[in-house]
Amino acid sequence: MFRGGFRARIFLRLLIALSSVKAFSVTQRSPITYGIRSLTSTKLQRRESRVSVRMAKIWNSAGKRKKKKPGTLVLLRHGESYWNPNNTFTGWADPDMTPNGCAEIRRAARLLLEMGYKPGAIYTSRLKRSIRSAWILLKEFNLMYRPINKEYQLNERMYGALTGMSKSQIALTFGEELVQQWRRSLDVRPPALDERHPYWPGKERKYQDLQKDAIPTTESLRDTMNRCVPLYKDRIEKDLMEGKNVLVVGHYNSLRGLVKYIDGIDSDAIKSVEIPTGIPLVFDFDEDMKPIRSNFSVGAVSGSFLAEREKTLAALARERELSNEIPGFSDSGLVTPVLRAISSLQRERELFSMDSSDEKEETFIPDFAEREYDLGIKGPLLVIMRHGKTEFNKLGLFTGWEDVSLTKEGRDEAQQAGKLLSKYKVEFDEVHTSCLSRAIETAWLTMEEMDALWLPVKKSWRLNERMYGSLTGLSKKLISQIHGEEQFRKWRRGYDQRPPPVDAFSSYYPGNDPRYVETIKDLPISLWQTLIRSLEAGKLQVARKMPRTESLKDCMKRTRPYFRSNILVNMEKNKNTLVVSSENAIRGLLMELCGVSTDNITSVEIPTGLPMIFDPETKSIKLLDDGKGDPLKRYNFGSKPELLFKDMQVFARAEASKPKSATSVSSQQFDTRMQSTKVEAMQS
Repeated sequence: MFRGGFRARIFLRLLIALSSVKAFSVTQRSPITYGIRSLTSTKLQRRESRVSVRMAKIWNSAGKRKKKKPGTLVLLRHGESYWNPNNTFTGWADPDMTPNGCAEIRRAARLLLEMGYKPGAIYTSRLKRSIRSAWILLKEFNLMYRPINKEYQLNERMYGALTGMSKSQIALTFGEELVQQWRRSLDVRPPALDERHPYWPGKERKYQDLQKDAIPTTESLRDTMNRCVPLYKDRIEKDLMEGKNVLVVGHYNSLRGLVKYIDGIDSDAIKSVEIPTGIPLVFDFDEDMKPIRSNFSVGAVSGSFLAEREKTLAALARERELSNEIPGFSDSGLVTPVLRAISSLQRERELFSMDSSDEKEETFIPDFAEREYDLGIKGPLLVIMRHGKTEFNKLGLFTGWEDVSLTKEGRDEAQQAGKLLSKYKVEFDEVHTSCLSRAIETAWLTMEEMDALWLPVKKSWRLNERMYGSLTGLSKKLISQIHGEEQFRKWRRGYDQRPPPVDAFSSYYPGNDPRYVETIKDLPISLWQTLIRSLEAGKLQVARKMPRTESLKDCMKRTRPYFRSNILVNMEKNKNTLVVSSENAIRGLLMELCGVSTDNITSVEIPTGLPMIFDPETKSIKLLDDGKGDPLKRYNFGSKPELLFKDMQVFARAEASKPKSATSVSSQQFDTRMQSTKVEAMQS
């Protein structure tokens, strides 16, 4: 490969010279100059021979595919939810995590980081306590750009009509023995719920993609396994076989189902398997995907809990104690077997025989859920938001692809945006963000306020901010003073002016950031960078031509095609879409949507944390009225706001439509009815 031709020998000698340089920066000598001056070295021929052999080994090994060692599987039960301390049957109900639960997950993240674990694939259920746990983990790992697979198959076991009821109350009504069968047996199902139950999941948007018969009305542990295990076989196991570390954040029974399958635990032994909240359970596999039992394994489970043995055993003992006892249940003289039977029959007739009743109770929906708003937008909604404020924004620094976090003010902006969208009953079907943490966290906080953590989030580098090259991280005032106001404006606001490029060995170069090395597959390969990085690593390292600097024109060249092929296509399928990105990427979208010319686009400013609705009929932007006054006076939209707001009509029409027809019983009414039944049973 390197023996023929003068150019090949010169190129190899430059490579050898480059390989002797540890690191480059803008202030150092040019690597090309350094290499040419090194050509006359007397040791060059010997080094050329050694590097030729090394390159030959790399080249030959590139074509050989070794069987990959399976990745590590971590099963993690979500942190404590608000229903856990109350000993309430949760199932597919969707309570959030407590502060204590969030602390449990942060500790789990520290334990995983301590062992050097980083997930390559993440799976959660569609329940917020599972998704929020994954969010906390990814933020602690600094891996917020990784996609999260939100699968209903990992949901908790469906507890049927027991959902929302306290375990002690159920024990009082039905007897402890029957309740324990419902909880611990492999095949016994609790009584089913129907569509009028306040926790019937069929009315929730998060399951709108499922057929009605795919939504369970009650489940045994075996039923839960039967929906979890196929997902493990079809996707999770394949990821593991490809060498990816997989993190599954699930629930007590869905994780027990996976453990039973992985370890082949029999029906009797699975009853004693406990999964505490917030303690990672780690599985390693041999080449045949058989679990490897560790020295820290407990009982029939081959995996090991990633915590000190004493704390793990204490947590398991606590879970076991809760499993074998019904908290709050007392076998006092007032609770006789006869009274239990009467209570059981009365409760059973009222709760589980609703369909046989001739009289149907009036349904009720609280006032806050009664109205929808007509925003005057025809077709699916497209809402565009710039991320909330960062410290770089407040300090006036060039940010570009540098990954900075939101400030408290920025988080507040995102939460206020979510509250405003919720006020007007805006609902989304999917979310698009950049790969930068500030955009992802803004989307998360907005979704949180909209009670829509389950929404699919697609993260793409094509929605990243403009790459500011070697200006990244520098003060805008400083650049203006050093290079003059005219040059500063060209770099910052010129349409086709690129700032000085960042060095390929700088920490600001995307090719040195694992998130882009892993995720960017749609850029051409750089042979030069591939050779250099392969020499350094001693194995083939494919490197792509990532941007070292960008003009606004360059930024738009990557943003607009993504909009057409991903966002616009889904809008044609009548999907409401939220896009959270950075200022210059949004400018590219506005050129596409509002027809802003290249001469005028640099006059447009995008405020942080403000949801902007695109009106396709007028090809303009509309805002939601938050009741705080004229937004044109409160926000900076640039010197030509008329480019965004047609005829300066700023607000979307927000007329309240007629109340929705009520279709379900409220949880408040359901709880009242339950309490009434309990009192009547005691009186009887």
